[in-house]
Amino acid sequence: MIASRSCTVANSSFKKLRLLSRKGFGQRGATKMAAIQMEFSSQIMVVGLGNHSMPNTRHSVGMAAVDRLCRHLKASWSKDGDCQGDVAIATLDSCQRFILLKPRLLMNINGRSVIKAARKYKVASSDIYLVHDDLDRAFGKLSIKEGGSAGGHNGVKSSITALGTEIMPRLRIGIGRPTNQNAVIDYVLGGFSLSEKERLPHILEESTMKILNHVKKRTDKT
Repeated sequence: MIASRSCTVANSSFKKLRLLSRKGFGQRGATKMAAIQMEFSSQIMVVGLGNHSMPNTRHSVGMAAVDRLCRHLKASWSKDGDCQGDVAIATLDSCQRFILLKPRLLMNINGRSVIKAARKYKVASSDIYLVHDDLDRAFGKLSIKEGGSAGGHNGVKSSITALGTEIMPRLRIGIGRPTNQNAVIDYVLGGFSLSEKERLPHILEESTMKILNHVKKRTDKT
């Protein structure tokens, strides 16, 4: 459980105003975002990257992780046509706002949904977490990455292209690689094995706490 803390909004909201206007939101958009952040000590968007039509595959494990986060925050999903995705909004400790997003698009164009949600809910790119599968990590291994290149992941690449920056933090969820390197596509688009299914609930719970703890550390620094 994340410990409660006071909801004091310091001058950081006004400091962010200048930064936000330089991140593509413009002065009017930045002013609106600063007003929202006066109500919340922080506003975070967490995106589960994946294929909406293939929810139970390794490639869509990011969506499963955000589903678990949604349940933890006691939020509920609703279809948001403006964002081309499913959106859930929750408040933690009465002062920290979470916008959760699952794009209703193919993985390689997830970024279209991400940019629309970022604009609608006035979230800066630096406050958008991308949650996705990672072939280069053993199954169940979790890792936070502070921005950087897409690393060959099409969903991340689409988001970087749409947002125009690589600054977004990511939670990478290891799915391992198949022994047959010629079977990578079938592997990532395939369902979990029986042994993986047994481990998955614990991994998703761990992913929830990893995101929340990382957000808390970031917020405590501001």
